[in-house]
Parts: sequence; structure tokens; C-alpha cells
Amino acid sequence: MTGTRCAMSALAGYTWMSLAVLIWASWLVLTSSGHTTALSILDLAGFRAIIPALMLAPLLWRHRQTVARLGVKRCLLMSAYGAPFTLCVGYGLSLAPVAHAGAMVPGLMPIFSIAIGAVFLNERLNQRQAVAVLLILSGPVAILSSSSQASASDQLWTGHVFFFLGSFFWACFTVTSRAQDLPPFLATAIVGALSTVVLAPVWMLADLSNLDIAPRADIAFQAVFQGIVSGLVSVFAFSQGLRLMGAQAAALSALTPGVAALLAIPVLGQVPSAVDVFALVLVVTGLIIRASGRKDIPGKVGASVQATPPVQPRKSRLR
Repeated sequence: MTGTRCAMSALAGYTWMSLAVLIWASWLVLTSSGHTTALSILDLAGFRAIIPALMLAPLLWRHRQTVARLGVKRCLLMSAYGAPFTLCVGYGLSLAPVAHAGAMVPGLMPIFSIAIGAVFLNERLNQRQAVAVLLILSGPVAILSSSSQASASDQLWTGHVFFFLGSFFWACFTVTSRAQDLPPFLATAIVGALSTVVLAPVWMLADLSNLDIAPRADIAFQAVFQGIVSGLVSVFAFSQGLRLMGAQAAALSALTPGVAALLAIPVLGQVPSAVDVFALVLVVTGLIIRASGRKDIPGKVGASVQATPPVQPRKSRLR
């Protein structure tokens, strides 16, 4: 009976993590404004912030004292994963292929997390992490070297800069939420609320929205996908996968860049080059090595909604 229960738990964990990976990869593809939607990047960022903020408002109010104890600086660092992240990655996807985004955004996020953790939390690299870092960095280096010889290198480089910034913003959220041991949905509520405060005035006043010209079906689909599926369901799916599988869930999440590149072929017609495939293999391998070193125990869900190893900080400078 115990063996059957364990097998069912593992199957459920793989199912939840597969759903999370599919959503994350789909987000990279479906956020390519002008390719998969008539909506602007600002519209997509608005949906991704405002809808989760409204749905999680009761949770945010119930834990308002916890939020107050976090302070303005920590909340602002976490909010970088909201509007700044979405806008940077969204604009980057209009200039560079999804395969490049897959290698750079989820690939470089752990690198930035390590750097931030070393500066502010006194974290140190072990041997496994050092190998993973070298492999992960080799992927973007290969892409950048190849892009410098491309005919549209200026456009690609601009897209790559946006990807670098998006990855850094993601890392700010990851390190802060992990250090404060926040539940995933509360962290999501904070990000959505602060992003809404910033985006709502711009969205209403600036002439950067395409809501008036986009088809209603497009608006409805992106509102559901960006706000509910990407903003909430992916968080729940990853949390469930992590609870049921522990470290294996983090390793499985490393497949996101490869899945995104595969989805981009039929949806966007973007066939990755040999260099892109090589870079993705390096990045995915590095992410799996890094994630497989986690010590998580199934049944104990970490606070971060991303696949980064929890570290007990010695001294935090984020206070």
C-alpha cells in the first residue's frame, strides 16, 4: 500500500511540474507581442499584474502585518518580478528569438541569484554550483558570439540586454522571497499589488495600449492566460510539484528553456540554429546540475516559486 501511495504521489508531482513547465514555456512564446497577439507589451504586463492582485487581495489584506514587517525595500525588490520583468522580457521577445530568451532569462536568473546572495547574504559557491555556473554561462556566451556575426546584430543585442535585465529582476524577487521565507501566493500578491500601482496610471494615461483595436477573443485569452494561468496556476502547480517531489521538481523545471524553444517552432516559426540548440543544452544541463543539489524534502514546500536552492543565510544585509 505504501509503495502504491508513493507511486501515485510521484505521478501527481510529475503531472504538476509538467504543467508548470508547460505554462512557463508557453508564457515565453505567447508574450511575443505582434507575433501571437495584437495587444501591446504594456497590456500583457497589466493583465499579469492586475488580475492576480485583485484575486489575491483578500490574502494580502489578511497578511498585511507580515507585509508591513517586510518593509518598503524588500517589497520593492520583490516587485521587480512584476512589471519590470514582464516589460523587459516582452520587449526583448520582439527583437530576439524565444530560444535566446529561454537560454538567457531562466538560465541567467540563478547566476544573478548567486551574485546577489554572495553580496547580501554571504552565500558561497560549492563545487557543484561552480560547475553549473560555468555550463549556464557558456550558453549565453555562445549565443552572444553567434549574434555578433548576424546581419541584425544590433536588434538582437538590444533584445539580449532586455533579457539580461529581466533575468536580474527575476533574481531580485527570488533571493528576497527566499530569504524572507514567504509563501508563494503571498509573494505573488505583493508583486501584483505593487506592479498594479505602477502600471495602472501609465496604462490608463499613456497611448501605449492596443485594447481598443485588439479582437475581443485575443483580449479574453491573454487576460486569462497572463493573469490566471501564468500568474496563479503556475505558482500553484510548482508549489504542488515541489511538495510532492522535492529536489526532483526543481530539476524538472530546468527543462523550461528547451520546451519553450520547441513550442516556438510551430507557433512562431522560429527554428533554433545549431548554436542555439548547443547553448540550450549547456544551459539546461547546468540548471539540472544546480537543481539536483537541493536538499528539499517532499512535503515541505519552500517559499520561493522559482527553482532555486534554499540557503540558510548567515547574515542578511537586506535589513
